[in-house]
Amino acid sequence: MTKRETGVSQPADCHVTRREGTGKASTRFGREWQLMMRAARLYYEDYLTQQQIATELDVSRPTVSRLLTQARREGIVQITIADPLTGHEELADELVRSFGLKQAVLVAGEGLSAELLRRRLGIASAELLQHRLNEGCQVGIGWGRTLGSVVEALDAQERLGIHVVPLIGGLGQVSPSFQVNELARRLAEAFGGTWQSFYIPAFVEDPAALDGLLRLPDVEAVMKSWAHIDVALVGIGHFASQRQSSMLFYSYIGDNGLVGLEQCHAVGDICGQFFDTQGAQCFEERRVIGIPLERLRALQQVIAVAGGQEKVPAILGALRGGYVDILVTDSVSARGVLGLSRNAND
Repeated sequence: MTKRETGVSQPADCHVTRREGTGKASTRFGREWQLMMRAARLYYEDYLTQQQIATELDVSRPTVSRLLTQARREGIVQITIADPLTGHEELADELVRSFGLKQAVLVAGEGLSAELLRRRLGIASAELLQHRLNEGCQVGIGWGRTLGSVVEALDAQERLGIHVVPLIGGLGQVSPSFQVNELARRLAEAFGGTWQSFYIPAFVEDPAALDGLLRLPDVEAVMKSWAHIDVALVGIGHFASQRQSSMLFYSYIGDNGLVGLEQCHAVGDICGQFFDTQGAQCFEERRVIGIPLERLRALQQVIAVAGGQEKVPAILGALRGGYVDILVTDSVSARGVLGLSRNAND
C-alpha cells in the first residue's frame, strides 16, 4: 500500500590555521604577519568587531579590514560553509526504497530547536514546490505549524496561475498556522494564483448539523474538487500532543473522542484523519470534515512535511498507509522512522 536535503545555510565555520613558525612567510611579513594572525584570531575566534580589534592592536579600522582580507588570501583563515539542506543522499534513498516513495527531501536535524527545525523544513518544502508546481496546477493544502513555515518561506519568482483549495475545515480559536483558508490564500498569492475558501468547521459532532453543512453548495464544490487535485501539501500531526495544553484539538475532539482514539492506538493524523502505526484509519464517533485518507492515497502527488523525534511513529504510520508520495523531513526523524520500522519487522 505504500506509495531528497535543502535548507537555509548556517553561519560559516571559520578555521584559523596556525602558521606562526619561522620560514619564508614569517620573514616576508615580519610584524605585519603577527598583526594579521592576531586580527584573525580576535575576529574569528573571539568575535570582536573590526573597530574593537583596531583599538586592541592600535591600528586603524581600514588596516584591520586589510589584514583580515590578506589572512584569507594567504590561507591563514579557511572558511567552510556547511549547508544543512544538502547531503544525506543515502538516507533519503533508503526511505524511498523502504516505503515506495517518489522522493525524500531531508534537512539536517541534529541539535535543533523545534522552531528552527520547522524553519528548515519550510525552506526545503518551498524550494520543492517551486520545482514541482506547473502552470494551472490544482493544489490542495492542509494545516499545521510546519505548513505555516512553508508558506512563510515561499518567494516564488514565477507566476503559475495555480488554484489552491483547503483539504480540511477550520478551527475557531487556534493559531494562524491552523487557519487553513489563510494558508491557502498565502500559497496561492505566492504563485500569482487563486484560492477557494472553505468556511466550515473541521469537527462536527451533531450528525444532523453535519448533513446540513455538507449540502451547502460552496462546501460541495470544495469537496468535489479534491478528486481533481494535482498536488496535495499536508502536515503530519502526532496524536500524543492532543492531551497537551498547547494543542487546541482537545477542545474540539473532547475526552470521549480521545479515549476512542487511544483505544484504537492512534499515533498521528493528516487533515484531522487519524491512523495507527500501521497506517490503518482510526474510526471514532466524532465526524471530521477533511479529505478522507482513501481519497488522499488515490492522489498522484501528496507532499507531506513533518519532522521531530516525537513525530516518528506518526510519520511511519503515514508512510505505511501509503498516504505520502514525497516526504520532507529531517535526518534525525528519518533515522528514527527507519529504525522503528526495522525493529517492528524483527
